Amino acid sequence: MTLTEISGCAIIEDKKLLLLWKIKQKHYEFPGGKVEVGEHPEQTALREAKEELGVAVDLLRSLGYKDFHLDGRHIRSHKFLAEIRARQTPRIAEPDQFRDLIWMPIAAYQNYAVAPNVKDFCKDIVEGKMPI
Repeated sequence: MTLTEISGCAIIEDKKLLLLWKIKQKHYEFPGGKVEVGEHPEQTALREAKEELGVAVDLLRSLGYKDFHLDGRHIRSHKFLAEIRARQTPRIAEPDQFRDLIWMPIAAYQNYAVAPNVKDFCKDIVEGKMPI
């Protein structure tokens, strides 16, 4: 089974997490995407935030990675704590792929249809396993 690497940003403000509704998967997910050949996960996170949200972000620190399996694929999901640069407002920059952009209260993640890695991320924060 080949490894697919993805990378994305956890953008948190006032205990709320910025998420995009992915039309194809029918759930909210982190801004992010596939790590391209020759690209580092940090570069992917920066590029994908720009492509999907139309904003530049600064990566504050790595939050590590988690491996999971989806549709017969082994996926390694890298996550970076990020912040949007001053005077920029995130928007849906790829309306063919995303329908909605929300600031989801992390503590209320169970009330939303979220990707498995978003659920695990929020659960870890709520249970105190991941300090932010």
